[in-house]
Order: sequence, then structure tokens, then C-alpha cells
Amino acid sequence: MKAIAGHLLFWLIITLTYAASEWGYRDNFAQAILFEVIFLPSRLIAVYVNWFILIPRLLYQNKVFSYLCILTILLFLLATLQRYYTLYWAYPVFFPSWMTQPPQPLVFFRIVQNLVIITSPVAFSTGIKLFFDWYDQKNKTRKLEKEKAEAELKYLRSQINPHFLFNTLNSLYGLSLEKSDKVPKLLLKLSDLLSYSLYESAVKRIHLKKELQLIKDFIALEKERYEDRVNITWKIKEADFTDLQLAPLLLMPLVENAFKHGVKEESNQAHLSISLFRQPNGIVFEVINTIPAFSSPEDQPEGIGLANLGRRLEILYPGQYELITRKANNHFVATLKLNVHA
Repeated sequence: MKAIAGHLLFWLIITLTYAASEWGYRDNFAQAILFEVIFLPSRLIAVYVNWFILIPRLLYQNKVFSYLCILTILLFLLATLQRYYTLYWAYPVFFPSWMTQPPQPLVFFRIVQNLVIITSPVAFSTGIKLFFDWYDQKNKTRKLEKEKAEAELKYLRSQINPHFLFNTLNSLYGLSLEKSDKVPKLLLKLSDLLSYSLYESAVKRIHLKKELQLIKDFIALEKERYEDRVNITWKIKEADFTDLQLAPLLLMPLVENAFKHGVKEESNQAHLSISLFRQPNGIVFEVINTIPAFSSPEDQPEGIGLANLGRRLEILYPGQYELITRKANNHFVATLKLNVHA
């Protein structure tokens, strides 16, 4: 219904506009309207053959030369038929005073005049169709890209849970071998962590304080395993971030990576520093861990956790983040700068 209304509006504007331009050559506006109506059938045929047949089947199939040739032939044919129609029926019926001479239908410049009259709405309608088809295609492309990004994001989130579970179970495995009494309590903490990972991480945004609490629970679990082998410095004033929200599980992978590739491999005491700073345009989260002395320069791998994090940031915060990992002396530094707002 909306499309029909649009087409009716188009023809109303075309008819009234050209009638207004014809008014100066006619006795009155009604006569100018009638003159335009006489040309309406030819214009309708030209516009809709072009709209529904020539553009989709030729122009959109990259057959530009064929499109132009067939459209030109169609317009000349309609202009010629219009010449016969006006001279032998329309003018004698509606404008008999114009018939002062015997009809001469095949006068070339008169056919060209008809051609111009018929071609003008074809040109306008072609521009309109090309614009709307481009706009629709752009929306479809944007929708497909969004669906693809959402599907990839779901896949990346599905990777987080088993990856997170794998790393945490490794910690519990070490304690279970020692028949530690801490295992039941840690299993309960693991249950809380998995609840967050499975359910709360499915939402688009969470409060930053929840992500920080998740990190603290994970650290508490890891400290039960490593005890005095790890020294952790927490440089975060949580009260400064109560109003901020971000996508879930963006900070956690940096801490996991530090434990897996720094603390776990360290035979001596490992040092881990976690800091969070607020900036006018967002936050800076930084995790620094010592690199085991026996590690080669190629060690400290960036596994699935950081690779997953990088791709999720590209989808969720395009152009609004900076993820930097580097080695400085005997430390590995992971820094995430993220534009998040209250």
C-alpha cells in the first residue's frame, strides 16, 4: 500500500509540474493538465518497462550497452506511436482547433519532441529506483554484517567458558593431587565463577564492579593453589568505577593469561601487578607479570584467551580500544585502553 501511494504521488508531481510548465502555451491550466494526461499512457509504459524489466534484467546484470540500446529503441517506438495517437485521436477529440492541416505523423523533430516528453519521467524514476535499491542493499548488507558479527561474538563467547573452565580446573587438579582440604571450598568458588561466566556474561553490558569482583574471586582461587609463590599487587580503587559499564569478560583474560604463562611457569616467587585507571574517555587496565628466568624471548605465548579478547574488542568496540602486549626486561605487560562511559 505504501509503495502504491508512492507511485501515485510520483505521477501526480510529474503531471502537475509539467502542466505548470505547459500553462504558458495553453489557454488555461485545465487544458495544460489535459495535454499532460494525453502523454500519460506512453510515460507509464516507458517508466514501468524500464523499472520492472530493463533495470533488473539488464542494468543490474552489468549489461549496460544492451540496456541503453533497448531503452532507446523503446523510447523512439513509444514516441512514434504517441505521434499517431495524438494526431489521429487525441487532438481531434480534445483539441480540434489544432487540426488546421492534414496529419503528418512521421515528422522527425516532432517525434523527438515526444521522445523528450516521455523520457523525462523515465530519467527521474530511474534515479529514484537506483537510489532506493542502493539504500535497500546497503541496509541488507549492514544487517548481514551485524548478524555475522553477532554469530561470531556468540562463537567467541562459547570459547571463553571452556577455556576459563580448563584453566581453573587445572588449578583445582594441582590441589586435589595434594589432597588439600581447600578443594571443597574452592569448588564452591568455581561454581560462582562459572555462574558468572555462563549467565551474566551473556548480557551486552555489566557494571565494571562485577567484572572486578570476578577477577578478585579468580585471584583468590589461584592464590589458594600457589600460596606464597605469587605476590599480587592490586592497584585499583573500586569506588572510582561504580558508574561504569562494559561488555563482560574483557578484563579477565589479561589476568588469566598472566597466571597461565607467568605465575604457573615460575619456579621462584612470581610477581603480578593489576592496575586500573580512569581517563576522561574511558579506562586503562594493565596487568604486569614476571617472566620465568629460564624463558626464551619467544615464550610468554598469547593463546586463545588474548586472541579471543582481541577479536571481541574489534566487534564490540571498533576504533574505541587499544590492546598492547609487550615485554619489558623480565616482565610481560598487557595493557587495554578502552572507551567506556558512565
